[in-house]
Amino acid sequence: MTHDDYEILSRLHRAPDRTLRMSDLARDVGFSPSRLSHAVARMEQEDWVTRARCSTDRRGTDATLTAEGVRVVEKVTPAHLALVRRLVFDTVGPDRARELGDAMDEIGRVARAGN
Repeated sequence: MTHDDYEILSRLHRAPDRTLRMSDLARDVGFSPSRLSHAVARMEQEDWVTRARCSTDRRGTDATLTAEGVRVVEKVTPAHLALVRRLVFDTVGPDRARELGDAMDEIGRVARAGN
């Protein structure tokens, strides 16, 4: 599983009903709609995700994490967190990690605003 796959699956795992509109998911992970569509198509083949027409807006498409997707993301999360801990927190220490987190929050706000 790639880091991008994990990011998509973990966002769906945290979403209400484990479902997100594809356009929102693309924006959240920083993918073009086409790139996300290709990634989700691969995940559909693995039975990790399903796609369906959005129930609230017939123009959109929802991505939903399947039971197999839940199992996979819950299985790989401990290893992912251990890697992040080793690469980030063990490297920079707690004070610099807080600064890094603040900087990433600011970058995220600007990126979401489209600036």
